[in-house]
Amino acid sequence: MQRVVVTTGGTGGHIFPALAVAQALQEEHAGIQVLFVGGDRGPEGRLAARAGLDFVGLPARGVLGRGIRSLGSLWWLSRSFFKCWLLFRSFKPQAVLGFGSYAGFVPVMLGAWMKLPTGVHEQNSQPGVTNRILGKRVDRVFLSFPDHKAYFDPAQVRVTGNPVRSELIALRDTEKTYAHKPKGQVLILGGSQGARAINEAVVKGLAGFKSQGIQLMHQTGEADLKWVSQAYRDCGMDDRNVFAFIDDMASAYAWAELAVCRAGASTLAELTVIGLPSILIPFPYAIHRHQLSNAKQLEDHGAAIVIEQSHLHEINLSRAVADLLNVPGRILSMGQAARKLGNPNAARDIVREMNALGGT
Repeated sequence: MQRVVVTTGGTGGHIFPALAVAQALQEEHAGIQVLFVGGDRGPEGRLAARAGLDFVGLPARGVLGRGIRSLGSLWWLSRSFFKCWLLFRSFKPQAVLGFGSYAGFVPVMLGAWMKLPTGVHEQNSQPGVTNRILGKRVDRVFLSFPDHKAYFDPAQVRVTGNPVRSELIALRDTEKTYAHKPKGQVLILGGSQGARAINEAVVKGLAGFKSQGIQLMHQTGEADLKWVSQAYRDCGMDDRNVFAFIDDMASAYAWAELAVCRAGASTLAELTVIGLPSILIPFPYAIHRHQLSNAKQLEDHGAAIVIEQSHLHEINLSRAVADLLNVPGRILSMGQAARKLGNPNAARDIVREMNALGGT
């Protein structure tokens, strides 16, 4: 294959697996052109450019699964189909691979109509509307979790796990010992857009983190950056490691000894591939509460501790973190348990399947 369209958008949970597979395609096929197609309003354009990929934005809007309420938005679908059709005529893709979200609907559907090799990847245990529709029309459905509820045709399904970028996979070879940094270094993540509840819990515990000598690296999201940074300064803590968004996640994960974060599928894939222990605070409003389900799987295997968001106000987060860091043997075993759950070969497995569909 020499020309492939990778498509998705919206949040890092969709975008980062797409970037991981794009990277694997480039490593597998010298000189391949990978075109990232997404929405024209999301972060995918910036992230694709940072990864060195050409990007085309479509006028995509959230119109799927809304019934009669979406009729006024069908204009956007029509515009997207027309722009994508012109794009495909000029680019001539040999395969199209989608990673969910409404931003990736049109390119995959058009690819299927054009009889191109097509596939979708579903990150969560409960598939979204886009992938449920497309899964009936594509050649392959790649899953992070087994399809116990039979959403898709078993003949099309391949359970690959969730793709992770190669720079993160490389961290798998370095196991943390937790012997030389007794105070602890903790990475706070609320997803690509931040999480207000996690930010508030961390700020509430800043005095405790400071008294324990625990260092923090904190991704707040753009909306909360200013007030969280000010809270660090008011508490006498260094705010130079407080960011709206962390571009270099490999360095952040390499630095951290523990993560406090949401439980999106992509985040959990990264934590398990790397082998990083975590305190997980699932997003409570995710469809089918899939974040809680995902998080419980890690907790059941001893790789994480789960705190539901509704309980955050009852918990001293700094104390919970300190208690964990003060038992190096436990946190070491959590990291080892996480590593056993990771699948570093997911991106390459998807590329291999797409190669077979394309006859290469």
